[in-house]
Amino acid sequence: MQIELHDIRKDRIQVDPDSVLSLLGGSQNEDVSHTSDLITKYTRECLRISSPRGGYTRLTAVVPDSKEEIEIEGTRFRTGKIIRNMLKGSNEYAFFAVTAGPEPEELARSLINSGNFLEGYIVDLIASVMVESVADQVEDYVKKSAQKDGLVTTNRYSPGYCSWDVSEQQILFALLPKGCCGITLSESSLMHPIKSISGIIGIGTLVKYSDYTCEICPMKECTYRKIGSR
Repeated sequence: MQIELHDIRKDRIQVDPDSVLSLLGGSQNEDVSHTSDLITKYTRECLRISSPRGGYTRLTAVVPDSKEEIEIEGTRFRTGKIIRNMLKGSNEYAFFAVTAGPEPEELARSLINSGNFLEGYIVDLIASVMVESVADQVEDYVKKSAQKDGLVTTNRYSPGYCSWDVSEQQILFALLPKGCCGITLSESSLMHPIKSISGIIGIGTLVKYSDYTCEICPMKECTYRKIGSR
């Protein structure tokens, strides 16, 4: 299986302090100077210690006979109707995996174990924001690769969202080299390092990219939906 592995630039990893503050439940109108200082401090530390990695493989799409599935040769994913519709028209799919590395989550665990619960929680949230930014970089690599072939891309979609069962990460990781980007998968389909993301991006001439896709997803209590709606 051919996979494109890319260097992840730490200077391009973006962590918006206001987003982390929102995840903590704080408001810009409150006196949160101490919390903001902690966010700034631990963002720098997480970037310093992290080992972000990412890669993807492009595979030819097969038109399935189901409105709830996508398919490549020999493999089907039951993504559900929502993601199936968003990937409609794809000639290829890019299957990707990215991680922020184990270091931020180890720092968060160490802080919590030592009784620094706020700091540990802040680091955990920072790491979550970081890995999304790492995924943005890999998505950009896929987009540029597609553009060279005169193609465009969809948004990225991951198992566990929009009714796509997280257990199908087992099928997705079977398409990638074992231990891709240092990520392993448990029997219950949880990734390690925890701050990792896998998923799919559609590639084709007729596919579309949407700037905001939360309205298509039934996960009303998703943290990232709350941020986007503020």
